[in-house]
Amino acid sequence: MTRSKHLQCRLALSAISMAVLTLANSASAQSAGDSMTRVEITGSSIRKVAAENALPLTTINAEELVARGLTTMSEVATSLTVGATNEPVGGGGGGTQINLRGLNTNRSLVLLNGRRLPNEAIGDSSINVDVMPMSAVERVEVLRDGASSIYGTDAIAGVVNFITKRTFKNTTISGGLVQPERHGGGDQRRVSIISGWGDLQEQGWNVYAALDVQKRDSLLQKDRPNISDPNLIAQLGGNPFSTNTSGSSSAPANFTVYQNGKATTTTGNPYFAAGCKAPYDAQYTLASTKASGAGSRTCILDPDLYPQLLADAMQATLFSKASLRHGEGKLLTMELLATESYIDALNPPQPFGAQTDYDKYNPGLRKPLFITKTSKWYPGGSGGVPAVAGVTGQDLALTWSLDEAGPAITDDRQHTTRIIVADEGEVMGWDYRVGMNASRSRRDVSWKSGFFTTAGIYKGVADGVLNPFGKQDAAGQAYLDSIRADGTTYRRATVEYFGPDFNLTRSLMPLAGGSLALAVGGDWHKEIYNDGTDPIANEVVYKVSGTPNTYPSASRTVAGLYMEMDAPLTKTLDLTAAVRADHFSDFGNTVNPKLSVRWQPAQEVMLRGTASTGFRAPTLPELYGTPRTRTSSTGKWDDPLLCPSATPSIPGTGSVTKDPKYAGLNLDPTKVCNTTLVTLTGANPDLDPEKARTVTAGIVLAPVKNMMVSFDVWSIKMKGTIAQIGEDTIFNNVAGYNNLFVRNPDGTLDYIVKTRLNMGGLRTRGIDTSMSYTWPKTDWGKFGVSLDGTYVDRYEGQNEAGGAWIDSVGKPGSLATGATSANTYVYRWRHNLRASWAYQGFGLQLTQAYTSHYEDTNALPTQKEGQPYFNVIEPYILYNLTSSYTIKEKLKITFGINNLLDKDPPLSNQRLGSRVVFAQNVSKPIGRAYNVRVNYTF
Repeated sequence: MTRSKHLQCRLALSAISMAVLTLANSASAQSAGDSMTRVEITGSSIRKVAAENALPLTTINAEELVARGLTTMSEVATSLTVGATNEPVGGGGGGTQINLRGLNTNRSLVLLNGRRLPNEAIGDSSINVDVMPMSAVERVEVLRDGASSIYGTDAIAGVVNFITKRTFKNTTISGGLVQPERHGGGDQRRVSIISGWGDLQEQGWNVYAALDVQKRDSLLQKDRPNISDPNLIAQLGGNPFSTNTSGSSSAPANFTVYQNGKATTTTGNPYFAAGCKAPYDAQYTLASTKASGAGSRTCILDPDLYPQLLADAMQATLFSKASLRHGEGKLLTMELLATESYIDALNPPQPFGAQTDYDKYNPGLRKPLFITKTSKWYPGGSGGVPAVAGVTGQDLALTWSLDEAGPAITDDRQHTTRIIVADEGEVMGWDYRVGMNASRSRRDVSWKSGFFTTAGIYKGVADGVLNPFGKQDAAGQAYLDSIRADGTTYRRATVEYFGPDFNLTRSLMPLAGGSLALAVGGDWHKEIYNDGTDPIANEVVYKVSGTPNTYPSASRTVAGLYMEMDAPLTKTLDLTAAVRADHFSDFGNTVNPKLSVRWQPAQEVMLRGTASTGFRAPTLPELYGTPRTRTSSTGKWDDPLLCPSATPSIPGTGSVTKDPKYAGLNLDPTKVCNTTLVTLTGANPDLDPEKARTVTAGIVLAPVKNMMVSFDVWSIKMKGTIAQIGEDTIFNNVAGYNNLFVRNPDGTLDYIVKTRLNMGGLRTRGIDTSMSYTWPKTDWGKFGVSLDGTYVDRYEGQNEAGGAWIDSVGKPGSLATGATSANTYVYRWRHNLRASWAYQGFGLQLTQAYTSHYEDTNALPTQKEGQPYFNVIEPYILYNLTSSYTIKEKLKITFGINNLLDKDPPLSNQRLGSRVVFAQNVSKPIGRAYNVRVNYTF
């Protein structure tokens, strides 16, 4: 038996084993009667009965979202077992972006009512699902299959389609609260109102609008000391806080004595003898206990003051839809979506001194911040700063943290607008749907408070106006206010998307199983991208995204045509074929076919399968974003040609070449050995699309009434994945990446290419399984169980075409595709298990969310199992309990407990340096939380 067949057999046996476990362990239920109404299904352009669908599709209705205790769109996204979506923490300004199959957010297509939204503006590659109108959503459809044959680019990993209510009458007001049991922050408040007028069936028109506003309060690390225990941090390999160390930037400022223009080993702080209690409104530092040497007698910033677990955030969404019947069975609709959201991230105060960059244009350029004896704030001077023994007028280099100005808070704000005008009906025997999409996304990044120009601080200290050792006097405060950058929007990015689409369908001829149906459709759109970072970003330096004084912009047009044909050959066998051709104005054409089959030999058994190709077009920022720039390498290396080494991945092991060809260069060892080299970074207009092949095969069983069990095996293979190669990867395989070393005619190095490139491939496969069962109704009500789970057999990537395949299931890493968060993981097994009970107007549901164990992002990449600090996150299980009661169909009260057992998040060394050490990818830091929601319908 070949290795491939062996793996296929193993996968099939895994599916059978999980089937037995699924039926034996029971799971949560939702009964769903199959409607005989033909509807449009995500992934197909031909309307059909939902039960006839050959595609692996999961549908979750709005009531089920509430029953599961999901209070935000972010929670909906992270709950999907087919995904590896992370809820943003800290300052995650991009919002929540769905990551299906762990293939990255830019390969997961997100739609609203079957049409595209504008991408989040800075990356221009993914949709922020926080903009979805939750109160207007009727259901969420998750297509667990590639869909480029219908939708074009980005649908490699699958499609998530948020579908709003078709019409709505009356008025419903909803208020909700999520209150953590432990105090300190993280609570959420939500208010929504949805109101509609008109009856589409009787009056021929309907208009409704939905407004959602949600606010989440900040949560600081100091309010959850249970997940920052110093002993546990030490076990992970981190350095728990200790005062037996050197102080860096602090308030009051630490100093290093300079003599004859050079630093000495004499350090100190004017308030060290007073326990670092300076004349501020609060104490920010602790005294160092280091006994002697450089760094002794200094003050240390209290590490528990500023680390933030959850940022202050708000989302407001307005969605409106108007529908008008006209002519003979025609329907004209208009949709409006308008959103605004912000994330205000709290950071430690702005630091100044030689350990921080002086300007953004020259990374690594650091200047001492000097105070001289001419300043009245010099220790022992007229300003009242205590004298320090041994400090007798020498220049003092400071490391200063502006704690008196408060934490540095950034404001990351997103605005989204979308207008859809569409019409549907019948003309000349064809069912038609046409629409126009005009959308815009904008993202503004600002300094909200606590930011000052670097040069202004240096000048204020040098001129004796600013006091780095205590509270400012009136003159100092006035000067500080004059150099503030607070309220400045230094970066703004926009994405615009507009264009028409159409779809025509009709029955061609009768077949044994029904009518042969044909659909022809297409769309044309233009996308415009602009991103600009103001030059003031160079003056502030701290917490800056983007490159100052750069304004990349680009646009493209895309035209696509597709055809789909559905052939019910017999009452039990149905074939569907589709093909789409796209033309991109910036790189050319691509054609992607798809074939699906559905065979139902008996009412209790249905077999289905699909085979398709897909693609992802390079994004405009990847092609035309930050201009190509020569910059210093991040590490020191030996030039492989002029300082050859047997181990080029280890700098400092090479020696100057003895090759006579280069003898005339008079090579300086300090410039070719163990040194920073020149690299070329930035966008790459020569990128090609990524390509993929996807195959699924599934079985759906209904062994008894009210029971459904399904298994779908899936396999995705990609090539030409776009990634930004790292220096470690290049020097680990110098021969393989020799083409990235661009040299001058004499052999000297010009630069090393580090721009985004089409590199290797990625392949992943696994099984999706689901089960639901509803017991016959009893006097005690209706009981049900259901389960949704995903098992990943492999997730392998390669850095270059033909290179080695590296499996990442249950492991961290770049996942071989670039642009993927290091905190993204592909789990071996995830499931949601639910048990429900409904009695008259009362409902109760218990949900279990399970994530299998995985290897942590260990502090040292060389760490192996069994060695110190090697960390494995054990299986993580959370329970949510939700109850609801409906009174006379007008008032509905929902009460839930999230994290029912108050389980602490597992500790992780993902971000040991910041002391935010919980596993952000599987857990929240708030602990047990109570949620209440009240809906009243007029």
